[in-house]
Amino acid sequence: MVVSLALLTVLLPLGAAVDCSPYTNTISCSSKGVDVCCVPAAGRFVFRQRFEPDAGDNGSWGIEGLDVLECDGSPATRAGGKLTHEAIGSLCARTKGFDVEENEAAWAQSEVGEGVEEVWERVWNTAGRYVTSLCDEDADVPRFFDTLLGLHNRMKVGEALEHAGIVTSADTTYRLEDIESALTPFGQPILLCEERTLTRVLWTLHARGNLAGWTTADHGTLHTTCPSEGIVYPPSTVPLPTSTTWDQIYRPTMRPITLSYDENKRVKYDDEPKQKKLGFFKDHDARRAGGDHGHDKYRDEL
Repeated sequence: MVVSLALLTVLLPLGAAVDCSPYTNTISCSSKGVDVCCVPAAGRFVFRQRFEPDAGDNGSWGIEGLDVLECDGSPATRAGGKLTHEAIGSLCARTKGFDVEENEAAWAQSEVGEGVEEVWERVWNTAGRYVTSLCDEDADVPRFFDTLLGLHNRMKVGEALEHAGIVTSADTTYRLEDIESALTPFGQPILLCEERTLTRVLWTLHARGNLAGWTTADHGTLHTTCPSEGIVYPPSTVPLPTSTTWDQIYRPTMRPITLSYDENKRVKYDDEPKQKKLGFFKDHDARRAGGDHGHDKYRDEL
């Protein structure tokens, strides 16, 4: 019994909840010796948003993902266990207050044909499980996705651009300086372009406490790829429906069927149709018709 009590004494502290109150305002990568369940050890984050021109009426910005980096900018190394999308979906669905529809709608569509649940599986297994402060899997998996939703709702890229007069257009281009200025209230954006077309915005961040808030981080090796001017903010590529005027269809007047009309459709036959004879009987029938019954003359059998 003494051994059991001693063992219990050793095990209890291991199961005790970590008190993170001293680290509520601690910025990741700002100090050493911090409990990794209270502040992420890999404390640099890159939040990615992607523009989808064909989503909604005028295009839509959606969450593309999150990169978790060590404080020196290298990929994070410490990780928890992987999860399947079934497990992630189950944890999120049974978490009180987690809005599944709102969370799913915030994500950009996969460019390789994945469903939202598969995107979440990939994002958790490549990013979420590397956030060391997410120590309680059951509660922290939904909290991770809610945190990304909160970031997305804070970085209202589309609304900020529209407020600055930057709207999707096929014949208008914009300057890099103007786009960056419109987004500066949210932090220091990194704009990515494919040739001259704006496609993504990246945000480099540090976490405050256990993902309780965010501060801007330096860009490190990341940089904007858009030109200084002539940037295209692409409109939808789906053609809009056009109004078409259809000719009215008139039903023709019904034509009565008369006897004369009906007679014209009938096949005419002779009044006394002649039966066709097989060639074998033709000569015999001709002689009978002429009075010749096949005998030279009648004979008296008596």
